[in-house]
Amino acid sequence: MTNDKTLRFFLMLFCIFLLSLIFTVFDMSFSDVNSTPYNLGYAVGVAARNMLKILATLAIVKMVYVKMKAVSE
Repeated sequence: MTNDKTLRFFLMLFCIFLLSLIFTVFDMSFSDVNSTPYNLGYAVGVAARNMLKILATLAIVKMVYVKMKAVSE
């Protein structure tokens, strides 16, 4: 495997997305007989929205860190 940063970044995003889907399924109540594909899609959407919020926050923190580091040099 080559040392490609973009490939590693997208692989990390895919793994986070996959883990959020798995945890969303585990968090659903299995005793609810009215779980429809709509409810499952909604739960996946909520998990994806939370994941994107976390990734955006981390990106902003990294951007601020890089700017502060560049200003201090």
